[in-house]
Amino acid sequence: MFLAIASLLCCAPAGAVLDIPQTPVQDAVMASAAESASLLDWADRAFGNPSGVGSGLELTLRRQDHSVLHVNRSCIETPLRIGGRAFDHGLGTHSNSEIAVRLPDGAQRFRAFCGVDNNDDTGGKRGSVVCSVEVDGKECFRSDVLRGGDEPAHVDVEIPAGASELVLKVDGTDDGPACDQTDWADAEILFADGTARRLDEGQSDTLLGVNGPPFSFVYGGASSDSLLSGWQRVSERKDTDAGPAYAATWTDPATGLRVAAEARVFAPYAAAEWLLTFTNTGSADTPILESIQALDVALRSGYAKNPLLLHRNSGDSCDDRSFLESVETVAAGRAFRMAPVGGRPSNQAFPFFRVQYGAEQVVAAVGWSGQWAASVERSGEGPARLRAGMEETHFTLHPGESVRSPRILLMPGGADTWALQNRFRRLMLFEYVPKADGRPVALPAALQCFDRYVWTRDDWATEAGQLAAARFAKSAGFDTLWLDAAWFEGGFPNGVGNWYYKPKAFPNGLKPVGDLCDELGLKFVVWFEPERVAKGSEIAREHPDYVFGGGEGGLFRLDLPEAREWLTELLSRRIAESGIDIYRNDFNIDPLDYWRRNDAPDRRGITEIRYVEGLYRMWDDLRARHPGLMIDNCASGGRRIDLELCMRSIPFWRSDTNCSPSHCDWNQAQTLGMCPYVPLNMACAWQPDAYEMRSAGTAGIICQWHYMDESFPLEEGRKALAEVMENRPYWYGDLYPVAGFSPDEGHWSAFQFHRPDLDAGLVLVFRRAKSAYTGLAAGLRGVRPDRSYEVTFIDGDHGRTEKTMTGAELGDAELRLPKARGSLIVRYRAAG
Repeated sequence: MFLAIASLLCCAPAGAVLDIPQTPVQDAVMASAAESASLLDWADRAFGNPSGVGSGLELTLRRQDHSVLHVNRSCIETPLRIGGRAFDHGLGTHSNSEIAVRLPDGAQRFRAFCGVDNNDDTGGKRGSVVCSVEVDGKECFRSDVLRGGDEPAHVDVEIPAGASELVLKVDGTDDGPACDQTDWADAEILFADGTARRLDEGQSDTLLGVNGPPFSFVYGGASSDSLLSGWQRVSERKDTDAGPAYAATWTDPATGLRVAAEARVFAPYAAAEWLLTFTNTGSADTPILESIQALDVALRSGYAKNPLLLHRNSGDSCDDRSFLESVETVAAGRAFRMAPVGGRPSNQAFPFFRVQYGAEQVVAAVGWSGQWAASVERSGEGPARLRAGMEETHFTLHPGESVRSPRILLMPGGADTWALQNRFRRLMLFEYVPKADGRPVALPAALQCFDRYVWTRDDWATEAGQLAAARFAKSAGFDTLWLDAAWFEGGFPNGVGNWYYKPKAFPNGLKPVGDLCDELGLKFVVWFEPERVAKGSEIAREHPDYVFGGGEGGLFRLDLPEAREWLTELLSRRIAESGIDIYRNDFNIDPLDYWRRNDAPDRRGITEIRYVEGLYRMWDDLRARHPGLMIDNCASGGRRIDLELCMRSIPFWRSDTNCSPSHCDWNQAQTLGMCPYVPLNMACAWQPDAYEMRSAGTAGIICQWHYMDESFPLEEGRKALAEVMENRPYWYGDLYPVAGFSPDEGHWSAFQFHRPDLDAGLVLVFRRAKSAYTGLAAGLRGVRPDRSYEVTFIDGDHGRTEKTMTGAELGDAELRLPKARGSLIVRYRAAG
């Protein structure tokens, strides 16, 4: 068989050059000028100079008992209307409220119309308030009782020279606060030079609120909300091509605790990221620092009757639920909390999610490769808070000691969910994922047959077997050979901790295999699981002090610098001597109990922090020592995916559902669940048929083919693999679902990838085995209705039909699959 494989090399198909974009297209998917300006203003208020920002008058909402203060709409988000008169400008509030306006020099008069807003809730008759205006503490205007349906009261107040503050008050009456929605319409300040400034001008009215730093903690039993205003604050802003970068610090003069925030804004995306560091600059241990929330922001979901939605992902559970999307409704007075299981960040939870309120949304990502937690908590009046951080922090810091927080990324946006999700995909692709030559990395097409052959073919996991596998991979059209957990003494799982080669199976190590891969133009992937140590393994015997669990085995201690440095050196040596191009790091252990058992009562969370910091340092050191090295992030499949590891690695093996065959429909659903947040990931096909290969193919693919069998259909495999490789460039474009997210075999699945830079795209369509439907209306996005496109339809037998269609025809095309368990590919490109 091995000689036959070698004879096929001359038949290998030529792969097309992979066209990967380098920068995003500046189109309607990207942030508008208004969205970018709003986010910049938010970041300035959060991390920059806390006063004097924004283009409008300085307003401070000191009190509002219900909902939130809105600009140019009522507090229940309806157009401003008092009695029978509609207004385009003004402030929408609710009793009891107090709005303070800092008066600029030259302010001479304040004018407005006030009254109960006329909407479906007040019904033109409900609600009663009294409005008043104060200047420097002196009341200058007080209305009669204003009731629902009354015409607006006119306000005209003279402002004395030198006055500094104007206060607008709304007080309820004896009938209670119900329906006391009140407007200050056409509110403006007139100046001595004849100009006027409306109070609504330049005011932010978005879902993402800010009234202080967007994080919180408890220190010495006191909340940071009450502490930080009394601490020394320093902020520096540096403008970059992408947007401003901030370095802000808050220092406690009493104990020397310094909180540092490093933040940056991606202006074209209207996104902000930050990372906190806590340092004890004093000479004694600090008081207890606890409940650190790296993200703690207000969500201005003001109207209690309007739903606040949390769109979340289930993470990996190695079943049909892996990476499924779900929606939670957070009603007024309720909360919803998320956290992974066991310390791996995407183990049955996912640190990427989206919050939606009406026509506004915020995408959030947490970068923490440990036990994070996030919550959305909504008050009974309607407003909410979004929080995220480590699940448990309660510790003192020693003199000179520093710890870091999870990394936070926020991207607010409007009503178009998939414009926002694709803006986030672009941000991940062009600013976060690993690069090669300035572009997002190209993913491999890999032959990987561990699960198929390691238990059934003794001749596979040998030097001769892997040399033959490399030759077959080249002949079939793969660009990568993948050797999983089959090369080290003791085997999987009992040999983890023995990171040396099986002497009989690989007497020369893996160098001969790596050398042949290099000669054939293949990349070489090799599996390691360095953080889990089996009892009796070399590490457990010779370095028990490097293991949580000692000689009995357990978790390798990446929290210890000397242990991490030793392991980094070992891995680096294996990478170099074996010619490894892709380092595969698996992690089949829940670390949380090990971390927490190691913590002292006054140091809860420190072991986890040091471990996670050690993981980042080890991977960063490996990438620095081996330029071009790719890291495959695996943890029993896709259970350790988060923003930080997406900056360093790609989840090639996104779920252990790939370890067994017959999960095509799950693969389709996983693609739709993961790719809105993690654009580069991979899955595995066990057979070379079109349905399975199309279900598993992404920007790369893994195949566990039965290539060692004489009956293997090589030509079918070549054809199916070539098709997947031709599809790869489209996966770097925008994603639009065409059919549902469910893995149910009675449904269809379909999704579109559109490359706006090429005006070209790909549609993958699947009719599952138990679906009774034979057609699907495409409803494609991105194509231009009046433009001509060259369209190729590729059926399940790889037969092709070419057509020229207008964008309108293509967008509304009916896609038909007459047979169940059928698939269709549609590729299109603008003509001319």
